[in-house]
Amino acid sequence: MAPRSLFGRTALVIALASIVFQLFTIAVITYFALLPLGRHATGDLAALMATTAKTWRAAAPGEKAQLQRDIGRLHQLQVQDPPAAAVDFPHLLPYFHFLEGALSERAGQRITLHHTSEADGRSWYWADLPVHDASVRVGFPASRIAVQPSIALLIILAAGTVVILITSAWLAHWLITPLQSLVDATQRIGQGRRPAPLPEAGPSELATLAREFNRMGEQVEELLANRTTLLAGISHDLRSPLARIRLALGMLSEKPAPDLFERVIHDVDGMNDLIARCLELGRDFAEKDTADLDLCEMLQRIVIEHDQAGVEIRGRKGPDCHLHLRPLALRRILSNLMDNAVRYGAGKPIDIDYAITASQVEICIRDRGPGIPEQEREAVFRPFHRLDPSRSSRTGGSGLGLAIVRQIASANGWTVDLQPRDGGGTVARVLLPLENPPGGMA
Repeated sequence: MAPRSLFGRTALVIALASIVFQLFTIAVITYFALLPLGRHATGDLAALMATTAKTWRAAAPGEKAQLQRDIGRLHQLQVQDPPAAAVDFPHLLPYFHFLEGALSERAGQRITLHHTSEADGRSWYWADLPVHDASVRVGFPASRIAVQPSIALLIILAAGTVVILITSAWLAHWLITPLQSLVDATQRIGQGRRPAPLPEAGPSELATLAREFNRMGEQVEELLANRTTLLAGISHDLRSPLARIRLALGMLSEKPAPDLFERVIHDVDGMNDLIARCLELGRDFAEKDTADLDLCEMLQRIVIEHDQAGVEIRGRKGPDCHLHLRPLALRRILSNLMDNAVRYGAGKPIDIDYAITASQVEICIRDRGPGIPEQEREAVFRPFHRLDPSRSSRTGGSGLGLAIVRQIASANGWTVDLQPRDGGGTVARVLLPLENPPGGMA
C-alpha cells in the first residue's frame, strides 16, 4: 500500500525512480561492457589452454617437467597428467559459461569444466581437451579469475540503494517541512488564531508561497480587526441617535415642538445612511461578474452625478481606455473618493484625470482641502476613523467611506492611496494593473 502522507509518497517516488535508473545503468554497463570483456577474456584463455594441450601432447617426456614449470610461471596453467578425480560444480559466474563455450567451439565438441580442491586449500578448474586421439587435462587456479563482477555489482546496488533511500528521505523532508508548517499555520488560521510568520527561505517557490501566506495572514487579521471595528462602530453610531430619539420622544410627549421633529428626522436619516453604507459594502463584495467598460465614459457619469454639489469639477480627457473588470466595484470606489473630495475640498475646484502606463492605469481625484497629515494617511482607511476637526462626524461622514474603498480595492487587486497635492490639498489615487496593455496609447 502506498503511503498516504506527502512525505512518504515523495520519498517513495524519488527512491523508486533512482533505483530503477540504477538498475538500468547496471544493465547497460553489463551488456555493453562487462559481457564483451568477459567473452574476450575467456576466448583468450581458451586459446591459451588449447595451445598448452597441443604443446604438451607434442613434447617429449623429458621436456614435460620444464614445460610444466614454464606454463605455471608464465600463464598460471597446469597440466594434470595423469588426470585425477574431479567433480562438477555450480556455475555461479557467467565467466565459466563463456569459457566452456569458447573451449567447445575450439574443440568441436562439448567441453565441461570440473573442480578439484588441493590439500593446501587452493581450488582448481580443469578441462579435458581433445588432442588428436587422446585428451589432455589443462587447468587454472581459482585465483586466476579472482575478479567477481556480479558480487561487485550487488555491492554497488546495495550501497546505492542505501544512499538513495537516505537522500530521498532527506530531500523529501527538506521539501515537505515548509509545507507542513504551512498546513499547521492554515489550521491555526481556521481556528481564528494568528500563526507566527513562516520563514521565507528555501527554494524560490516555497519562499514565495511562505511570503504570500504571511501576507494573507496579515490581511485576514486586518479583515477580522476591521469587522470587529465595524460592528463596534455601528453599535456606537446607532446608539447615539437612538438615545437622542428616545429623549426627543419623551420631550414630545410633554411639549411638542417642530425642532424636535426635525432632530428625530435628522437622526433617522443618519441611521439610514449608516445602514445603507454597510449594505453597499456587502453588495460590492458580492459582485462577481466582470465586464468591459470605457473609463472615460464612467468618469464623465461620475462628474455629472456630482455637478449638483455646488463645486466645480474639472475633468481632463486622457487617451481611450477600455478595461475588463468589475464595473460596480470601480464605480463605488470613485464615487466614494469624489464624495470625500466634495465634502472636504473647501468648496474649491476638483480635478479628475487618468494616465496610462505600460503596466497600469492611474486615476487621480485632486482637491484643494486642508490635506491629511502624513501620519494619518493610512489610518483614515480604518472603519470609523475620522480626522478632527476637518473630517469629523459633524461634516456628515460616517467614517466608512475610505474603509469601503480600501477593502473593495484589495479584493480586486487594485491599489488606493492618498498623497499630498502640490499647493495644498489631497490627491486620491486608484491604480489599476493592466494584464494586456492596449497598443497605440500615448
